[in-house]
Formats: sequence, C-alpha cells, structure tokens
Amino acid sequence: MPPPSLRHRGFRFFLGGRGAGELGSEMLPVAMVGLVLAEHGPLVLGLVLGARGAAGSLCALLSGALLSRVRKSTALAADGLVQCASVLGFALGPDTAAWFLGLALIGGAAGSVSEPAAVSVTPLLVPGQRLQEANALRSVVGRTMGVTGPAAAGVLLAVLDARTAFLVVAGAFALGAAALLCVREEAPGPDRVSQPIGANLRAGLREVVRRPWVLAIIAVATVQAPATLAPGFTLLPIVAADSYAGPVYGLALSCMSAGQLLGGLVAARWSPARPGLVSLTGVLAYPLVLLGLAATVPAWLLLAGYTVTGAGFMLFGVYWCTALQRAVPQDLLGVVVGVDQVGSFGLEPVGYAVAGALAETVGPRPVLVGAAAVGLLTALVPLAVPGVPRLADSPAAAAVR
Repeated sequence: MPPPSLRHRGFRFFLGGRGAGELGSEMLPVAMVGLVLAEHGPLVLGLVLGARGAAGSLCALLSGALLSRVRKSTALAADGLVQCASVLGFALGPDTAAWFLGLALIGGAAGSVSEPAAVSVTPLLVPGQRLQEANALRSVVGRTMGVTGPAAAGVLLAVLDARTAFLVVAGAFALGAAALLCVREEAPGPDRVSQPIGANLRAGLREVVRRPWVLAIIAVATVQAPATLAPGFTLLPIVAADSYAGPVYGLALSCMSAGQLLGGLVAARWSPARPGLVSLTGVLAYPLVLLGLAATVPAWLLLAGYTVTGAGFMLFGVYWCTALQRAVPQDLLGVVVGVDQVGSFGLEPVGYAVAGALAETVGPRPVLVGAAAVGLLTALVPLAVPGVPRLADSPAAAAVR
C-alpha cells in the first residue's frame, strides 16, 4: 500500500519533479569531470565546482526572503529551467574557462532556492500529520538519485562524448521543471507580496533567535561542518588507499548511501517522543567512525559504521526539517531554512581546504582524531538547551507566541 502522502496530487508532481531535478544535479559533477577536467585540468574543474557551491551559499538568504513573495513550486520550476539553460551552455557554448565559470555561478545562484523552496512548499501540499512521512519520502528520492545519478553519468561518458552527456542532464532538469509547473499550491497573500525583502530577512532572523533550540542546532552545525564533516570526507580516500586493500573508499560511500535510504524508511514510520535526542545520538556515529578510520579498524566494522552514520544523518535531516515546518510561520520558513543552509554549509569549503593543508603537515590520522574529538564534544551539547530534545518550542514559549 503506497504511503498516504502520495494520495495528494500536488505532492506527487512535486516528488517527481524534485526527483528528476536531483537526478540532473547528481549527474552534473560527473559530466563536468568529463568535459572540464579533460580539456582544462584539475585547477579549472576545482574553480568551477567551487564557484557553483559558493554562489549557492552566498545567495541562500536572499532566496529564502524572496520565497515569501512567490509560489514555491514556481520558484523550483524556475530553478530547473535555469539549470537546464546553464547545462545547455556547457554542451553548446564555447570551450573557455571563463564561460564555464560564468555558467557555474549562474547555476549555483539559481540552485540556492532549491532547499528553502522544497522545505517551504511541502506543508502546503500534505496535511500536517503527514509532514514527517512526506519529508522522509523526499529524502529517500533524493538519496536514490544520489546513488543512481553519478553511475548513470559515468555510463553516459563511457558511451557518449561529454557534450552529449550534458544534453541528457539538461533533459532531466527540463523534465523536473515541467512536473513542478503542474504543482499549484496556495499563492502568497497580498501582504506578503508587498513586504520588503529586508523586512522578510529581519523577521526570519528573529524567528531563529527567539527559538533557542533552532539557534543551538544551527550553531553546532556551523562548527561541525568545517571541523568534523569536511576533514572526514577529505581524508577518507587518502587513509582508505593507504591502509585498506580493495575499494574501501567507494564501498564506504555506498554503505553511507544505503544507510541513508534505510534511515529515510525508518523516519517515514517512526515518530519518537524526543526526535532531537534521537537525531543527535545518531549523529554521534560519525566521529566514532572517524576514530575507527584513524585506528584502521577491520574493513567490515568501518563499513558498518558508515552505514549507521548514513542512517543517523537521514534521521536527523527528516526530524529537523519537520520540526522547522511545524514551528516556523509559513511565510518565514524559507528565510529560516536559508539561515540554516548558510550556517550549516557556509564554512564547509574552508574545512576542506584546512583539512588538506593540515594532513600535509601533521599527517591524516591526527587530523581525523581532532575532527572526531570536535564532533564528540559538540554533538550532545545542544541537548542542554530548552526545546532541543523535542525539537519544539516549550509549552510556555508556544503559549506566549
């Protein structure tokens, strides 16, 4: 029997559109490797990928504020069309580094609307009691595309030239945009359309500050992204190649993806009384895995750890997203998600650069131990903040609001 949230037509189109768009997003980096790396080398490839990510982070807050003025599904469809156009630019445009960088900046800026809009539109498409299930389904679809997209792009590059592969990626974005144009959720009221963008930003920031549990989670993510997540992902292939026989690096990523799929299925059915406690406990698996990687534990134990880590990350993501949707006013939800995106991922590129430099200086294992220590010391700190264990406002605070 299909999940009840799929009975809603708008959500079905949304899920299909997001799936197609995320397939294109997951295929794109591999396609870029086939085109940019082959013709311009690793420096230009790194600049192109970095420019795309930096543009997305810099524009996230502005995109969140703009969402209160338009239909979220329309914003998602517009993003898909811009992505399609930029990918066509890779396929059909000139073969110059400046052209590729410009397209990457455009695609990254447009993509900054993706997560705030997706989180904001979901409560408008399904009833409140189905929000967690809907978020879990969205995450499972996204993770499925994360597994199949790179593989599909690799096959395309093996049988087609790189520019033809970009045409296929553009088709995925176009298909996703077409499906999202069929979603017609309630439009924002006239008062929201006329609200200045600056006022929306300030109101959204106040929503974060006035909820200590939201501020605490974002603050910890701001620390852990560069200090724990980035070093772990940077150094995994290095340590795996030096210390393990066989394709442990690829298997670790596959096990993490499998764990995320499992976590999404669990989150669709399980609603714990203290989702914050469950989420933060699940996140603890990652620093423990980093310690295991540094200590060269047996491969089977390391891979099991990555599976558990994936499940923990997914549980956290679903419960956190659902909590924001239930606590934050609809017209400010996009801004709050934008703040979360900037706080959670804004410093992550710095972490990648610093981890690589430190590994060159002191070796990868001390860096892994340090990253694990930061993760272990900070993961459970937010539980002391009111509201974090339940990921909800306290009854007294909710009554005041």
